Amino acid sequence: MHVSHFKYVYRTALAVVMLTVSQPAFAGPNQYSGVATRSNLSVWRVNHQNGSVSLCSFERYADQPDCYPWSANESIGKFDIIRGHDVLSTWRINVISGEVSLCEYDEITAPPICTPWSKSQ
Repeated sequence: MHVSHFKYVYRTALAVVMLTVSQPAFAGPNQYSGVATRSNLSVWRVNHQNGSVSLCSFERYADQPDCYPWSANESIGKFDIIRGHDVLSTWRINVISGEVSLCEYDEITAPPICTPWSKSQ
């Protein structure tokens, strides 16, 4: 292998690696996570792609959990949830911008109401 060919292959491989590493990682569809509430009888779940949140809870171990309506979809991005102590409200964060929003249920039969996103400083 000639030195010039080796350099070409090396530079091409390096460019591919750099492009792969430098691209932001966005959550794909249907990726979720959750955090348990203080009592561990409820869990908040978040859709990583659109920032919507929902609460699930159960009364007895023999019953399946009841999950309540999702908040309104936000936008495409990468979102996560911040553990809190209140059962009916939770914070969510846009992990790309650092902006946060608080979501809270007035009635568990209706979607939670979320505050506007904080402004980035």
